[in-house]
Amino acid sequence: MKLKNRVNIIFNLKIILIFFIFGVINKVYSTEKNFVIATIDRSPVTYFDLKEKAKLIHFLRTKNNDYKNINKYFELSLESLISENLLIKKAKEFNKNILVLTKKDAYKYLLERNNNSIEVFENYLKKNNLSKSVVISNVQIEIIKKYLIGRMFEKEYDDYLEEISKISKNKNHEIDLEQIIVRIDKKNIKIINSIDKQINFLSNKGYSFKEISKILSKNNLIKVSAGRSGWQNRNNFKSNTFDKLFQFPEGKIIKEKFHDNLNYLRIIGKRENGQLSSREQFIDFIKLSYLNSKKNIINLKEFNEKYSKLSCKDIYTKLGELKIFNLSFQKVNLTNFSEKILLMVEKTNEKQFTDPIVFNKENIQFYICSKKNINKKIKSQNMYDEKLLIQKVDVLTNKILKILKKDAIIDIKIKVNELN
Repeated sequence: MKLKNRVNIIFNLKIILIFFIFGVINKVYSTEKNFVIATIDRSPVTYFDLKEKAKLIHFLRTKNNDYKNINKYFELSLESLISENLLIKKAKEFNKNILVLTKKDAYKYLLERNNNSIEVFENYLKKNNLSKSVVISNVQIEIIKKYLIGRMFEKEYDDYLEEISKISKNKNHEIDLEQIIVRIDKKNIKIINSIDKQINFLSNKGYSFKEISKILSKNNLIKVSAGRSGWQNRNNFKSNTFDKLFQFPEGKIIKEKFHDNLNYLRIIGKRENGQLSSREQFIDFIKLSYLNSKKNIINLKEFNEKYSKLSCKDIYTKLGELKIFNLSFQKVNLTNFSEKILLMVEKTNEKQFTDPIVFNKENIQFYICSKKNINKKIKSQNMYDEKLLIQKVDVLTNKILKILKKDAIIDIKIKVNELN
């Protein structure tokens, strides 16, 4: 009986051992194999390193976590891993604790961009199937680059910072101009004074430069051209011209009078360091036009007091019932007005009528429905400077790598383009 029990025990142990060996073998063959792709000064770069780095490169470039065609990033991944290995080795020569120190800074940086939450950061990695160590290392390398540049190219980097300061000073200054140029035949130079008076008169009446140019163009003795520049910076002007113009206040009309031509400029608006001008706003209004006669006189102040609580649409209806005005709803950028109308509209509050402007026998007024600032994102000076700094960091990093690769022993054991 004892012998039989011993036989059963041995038999059962053999069965368990067979299943255990089968399980281990099956697990080994079902798991992706790792192997060395290359060595950099005897430090190995494995297939897993290559693949995880390629996934991160793919994700950062495409914002997509579908890694089916990850192998097309293998070449770039290997190049990146070699560079990182060389940079880290060099940084350790200056500070043996560089990886420990930069890891703390890198992790802090990543947490700040994930609501300072470890859970949010971990979920982000899990959702996008990214390696935590590779993501942290990617930020570490950017810190190490700047550290090495400070050690190896401190003078060149400091000089560049000073150069950026000079180049970028007032880089985001912009100006919007309106211009009229009147050319007169030399035989009719005397007419220049009368044209000058006409432009001044029409401008003071509230006519825009565009309207003035149309009126002047009817005169066959002169040639008139007019236009608006749109927002321009110093790169669009001759030396010092931009700086001279930018010193003038918004609305300033500048006149240049020569023997055979007149040049009128109006400073429509200015953006200082990328900040939008207060003139850049959309105005919703009702335009009223009516003949200048006694029978058309109406006290709009009393009208407004009576109907102040009505909506703009209802005000439009009530004005129409008076059968005096030609009415129209409009939405215009404030800078599209002539200078006189611009100033008048700018100082008029919402739900108010502007003062009348007389054009020949016609009166024009505006009922301001609403004023809205233009929602436009302007790149800050810091963003502009940062872009220049990144470019310089890349240039100096390549210089460092060129030096390091001369003495490094880089052994590529497997061509990555042969990997599936």
